[in-house]
Amino acid sequence: MNSIPDELTDLLHYCHSLAKLLLEEQGEFYPFGVYLNPGNVITQRMFHDGDDFPLSTGLINIIKYDFDHQLAAGSILGAAITYEAKITNEQYRKSVQVIAVRLSNSRLQPGMFCYLPYRITDNKIEYLPSWTEIE
Repeated sequence: MNSIPDELTDLLHYCHSLAKLLLEEQGEFYPFGVYLNPGNVITQRMFHDGDDFPLSTGLINIIKYDFDHQLAAGSILGAAITYEAKITNEQYRKSVQVIAVRLSNSRLQPGMFCYLPYRITDNKIEYLPSWTEIE
């Protein structure tokens, strides 16, 4: 497992907490972004392109572009983009739902993905062991 930089740990916890809350209350969520400002305050970044039902991939690309430019300019210290996905890998040969969080800061290039798999059984969410990967 790859190590998460200390300054991004709080961003990851914030993203996981919000995503879990949204999943439990609504059963789904749109991609969202949060960043660490120069005062070390976690701030949500809302993006609206005028579409009431945007495609997740388009929204993720908009957020990534914005955060990457702000990181390069030094106006934010770290960023996280959170979204739902289904993936397969060596551990999960059959696709599994995950909360995916892309973490980035000026020293973490490329970014890092943190995956928190889950399954829903009888309307209850069960979280499985998480893992990280370099982008």
